[in-house]
Amino acid sequence: MLHLLEEECEHLRECIYVEADRATLPKVKSILGHLHNRLSASSAARVFSEEFQGYDFKSIEELNKKLQQDMDARNATPDPDMGGLSPNQVTRLVYFSWDDDRFPLRFNTQLSQAELKGSAFFANATIFMRTLVEQSDQNTATAAGNLNRSFVKLVFDRLLMSDDHRRSILEFNKVINEQDVWALHIARVICQSAGLVHQRKNKFLVPKKHYALLSDERAGELYALLFKSYFTQFNVGYGDRLPTLACIQHTIPYSVYRLGRIADRYRGIEELAGEILLPAVEKEVQGAISSSFLKMEWILGKRIIEPLEKFGLLECKRKQLKGYSEIEAVRKTALFDRFIRCEW
Repeated sequence: MLHLLEEECEHLRECIYVEADRATLPKVKSILGHLHNRLSASSAARVFSEEFQGYDFKSIEELNKKLQQDMDARNATPDPDMGGLSPNQVTRLVYFSWDDDRFPLRFNTQLSQAELKGSAFFANATIFMRTLVEQSDQNTATAAGNLNRSFVKLVFDRLLMSDDHRRSILEFNKVINEQDVWALHIARVICQSAGLVHQRKNKFLVPKKHYALLSDERAGELYALLFKSYFTQFNVGYGDRLPTLACIQHTIPYSVYRLGRIADRYRGIEELAGEILLPAVEKEVQGAISSSFLKMEWILGKRIIEPLEKFGLLECKRKQLKGYSEIEAVRKTALFDRFIRCEW
């Protein structure tokens, strides 16, 4: 066995290509073409080279044409390990912009206010923005770029949260700052990321051009904008103290698509990793948690399940433990299918 550095492989491939081009005997061309692809950095090219070893290619161009045809066929073939999608379909889900016409997920912007009542995040973002409009002549920002205490105190009683959570915040904080009320803090960050709110000196303001989005008639449009901003402009792992694992958010469209396919009934969270993560992503997550006390279920819960639950798209069964609860099973809500559809 001979070990070569990558750059040495590339130099050797170039020399082989030149010799294959000069060769006149078909058998020599075939051998050199096979060797040329065996030295490729592409694992697919190496595999195909093995498969095509028995073919009598008359030129490198003929071999590469066959390789391209075979790769095109493979990329269009459904793969059970990727939820029955082809590599081409996964590429469209993962790499295309959410605003691209070729992006498969479609979001319904015609939802009514009544249909969105199950989304705690949407409710709190709307309350936050409406209170800003109401207080537009008042100072609402600190020098550090947070909401000031007077505004936090005003909006705190209006936010949608459980009575126990509200009492807990009051119990542990003598004065309440923005980041003590996490639901408000995240609403502010997302609205700002979406361009729905901006800071001007000592005020947070909703631009007048966005006032109309706060009407009941345009609730679906605002909801869709907040949803897209949450997953494309905001770090979903912000504040959860888990490993970075950017691959999960990068492939969230695949996870959303798969949940839409399999979560008509309650599914145990422990069985979801192989269902809603791409194989390479699942492998990366397993590697990150293999040497720690973390569990796959915690990662899925924080990065995928809970965010979708806040948008009212999933509902969860939880088991109560000492001082905290864990997600046990999830299923999609009626809003999920009303809001998201997939078009190939």
